[in-house]
Amino acid sequence: MAARRESNDDEEPEQKVMEKEISELRSAKKELFERSRPVNDELEWIAQRERECIDKLHRLIAEKHDREKRQQTIQRLIEESGLNRLKSEKQTLTRELPELHLETTHASETRSENADVMGLQMQLNKTTKLLNKTTEELYETRQLLSEVQERLTVAEQVTAATQRRALQESGNSEELPVRLQQTRRYQLTTHNAGDVLICK
Repeated sequence: MAARRESNDDEEPEQKVMEKEISELRSAKKELFERSRPVNDELEWIAQRERECIDKLHRLIAEKHDREKRQQTIQRLIEESGLNRLKSEKQTLTRELPELHLETTHASETRSENADVMGLQMQLNKTTKLLNKTTEELYETRQLLSEVQERLTVAEQVTAATQRRALQESGNSEELPVRLQQTRRYQLTTHNAGDVLICK
């Protein structure tokens, strides 16, 4: 009986030592968790900021692509408009040259050399006025295209900002990059369709 009591007495200090060590280990683990919490918060902020920067980079690349596409379209329209003007002027001059030749021939028969020079001068003035008018119309066309480009840019920025704000207010930040990408594809499709219509 006495031997059993002594054995129990020997075990109790060892049990208390183990319980104390377990308690110390738990305290140390809790302290480490508390210390690592700011690090985890910082890592989470860094990851979130990284996602935001990637989204912004993709948006900037897409906007640059859109601007280049619009510039190419506008340049093509200007070139086509200029070619059409030149063709029209060529046809006009082609029609007027025979008339000029007939008038010159008739003038040489009925008028003096001075009258011939005056007729040619009048024809030159007429051609100069036509060229001036064509130049003004081309300038107005470029101005109109520039205004259209600015309106398209503003409309796209407003649309993108509205969608971002709506998604942020709804609290669904995970869908924001997906929605912006869908909007970008839709705008690109709209631009491409607009290019086809304009070219026609």
